[in-house]
Amino acid sequence: MGTLNRVSVWLGVVLIPLSLLLGYIGYRDLAEASMSRTDAAFGAIQLFFMETQTDLDQPPAALNIARFTAPLSLAAATLAAVLAVAGQQIRRAVLRWRGRDHVVLIGLGETGTELARALRERDQKVVVLEADPAHPALAEVQNRGALVVIGDARQPGVLRRCRVDTAQQVVVTTGLDSVNVEVCEVLTHMVSDATTVHAAIDDESLWSVLGRVQVEENSDSGSFDFFHADDRKALAFIDVVDRSLAGPTSAVYLTGEGALAQRVLVRWCQRRLAEGTHVSIHVSAETYSAVVEPMLRTQPWLGSVVSAAATVPTSCTVGMVCRQGLDGTALSAALSMAGERHVTDVFVCSTLPRGRAVLDLKGVSGKIVLVPAGSAFREPESFFGHSWIELMAMARHEDYCANERLRGITSRDNPSLVGWLDLPESLKDSNRRFAVAVGTVLGDIGAGLVPLGRPLDPDVMPVGHERLEVLARQEHDRWMSDLIRDGWTYSSGPKNPERKTHPLLVGWEELDEPEREKDRDAIRAIPRMLARVGYAVDVPTRD
Repeated sequence: MGTLNRVSVWLGVVLIPLSLLLGYIGYRDLAEASMSRTDAAFGAIQLFFMETQTDLDQPPAALNIARFTAPLSLAAATLAAVLAVAGQQIRRAVLRWRGRDHVVLIGLGETGTELARALRERDQKVVVLEADPAHPALAEVQNRGALVVIGDARQPGVLRRCRVDTAQQVVVTTGLDSVNVEVCEVLTHMVSDATTVHAAIDDESLWSVLGRVQVEENSDSGSFDFFHADDRKALAFIDVVDRSLAGPTSAVYLTGEGALAQRVLVRWCQRRLAEGTHVSIHVSAETYSAVVEPMLRTQPWLGSVVSAAATVPTSCTVGMVCRQGLDGTALSAALSMAGERHVTDVFVCSTLPRGRAVLDLKGVSGKIVLVPAGSAFREPESFFGHSWIELMAMARHEDYCANERLRGITSRDNPSLVGWLDLPESLKDSNRRFAVAVGTVLGDIGAGLVPLGRPLDPDVMPVGHERLEVLARQEHDRWMSDLIRDGWTYSSGPKNPERKTHPLLVGWEELDEPEREKDRDAIRAIPRMLARVGYAVDVPTRD
């Protein structure tokens, strides 16, 4: 509807003056310049009301065109006015009638506002729920085509008006952790298992606990992704660093302060460890005391991979600067690193919104890259792509593709052997559902989660052969239940997504060995999936 409104406005803006000009020229030509300019202008205006002579033998071309464009431009302007006045009512009616696969944004803080803007630019259906009817960002999101609902998100009736039951994503950013948690409690009883709820938690200790619990538990009603803004900024920053570097780099030099530097440090180390790499990170003495030491009590593994260094060691060709905002200290540190001959790249993590950098550092040193992580993490691809569910689902798909190729299967034999972005949404959902089900597997083997603190051994799943067989059978049963619930039925022919028929909707005993091995592979992939989100499987020793 936002697109239709914009088209109507532009048609009116272009056609109205064009019709007036052509009508004026046409009347002047028709009267061979005997008509006064005032009369010609008046005649051009009458064209908008379809008042013109129809018995003309050979009307001028300009007048002929204006006779059609004038009423058309008036209709476009009228439509734009109707949409502007009644747009919210129309969107509400459409939402009640066929609201599905939309994004609900609860709270118009900085994250909610930027997400609304970015999603509407992609023509994604957006519903904004805001408690403050005088919020300054309401007018902007309404003008961009979002449906706005005013009310308390802790009230089920208000959430029902947003159709959270059929939403694809729900983002909860009210600005208060306590309110966000309350809203999530209400949503637990309202959203479907196809919905992912992303809730902001600013308190790092609370987020740390909820982050672990959300992976360990399997919920039948929706999937909950509790996120910390600094953690998402760190992930967005590291994505840019990884894309910019020619190859893997395990030794880096970091300077910074605060929670952002802590999250970059942890996430950088864990991403390298998940790849099976022995990581070595050096930090300035000030950074070690301000950033590393406070974390050693809860994450002692950092002591084995992080060391203090007064200057950038020759083994480090990459530098990273992580500070809130972008002050003179950050700029000075970046320039100092760039001055070292052996350093090839310096990445500065800025929390300022895109376009508000104090200085174009590329103009000072070609080695320096300024990363606006404060805006980058709110891009929909980054924001939704960094949820634990999405990261684990992507890891599972990559593992599946690797195993299939090892068996000699190609994309010609199996069309699902493509990158994540090219994978059909139904198969993405299948991987997401398995990611959510990992918590059940952990519970079955009596395992918990601990922070990933050493290089991942990709071939270790802490279960014996017999237990692996039981878990693989359970995974096949879970997969079948999901498909049957979605309306799939058995057919001996090839898989048919349009008819929703599948030849593998049979019991474990009827599967051939290659298909059983795929279910075993899914269980074996769990440590790699968990490593992608910074966890390792912890099975307590038994006496």
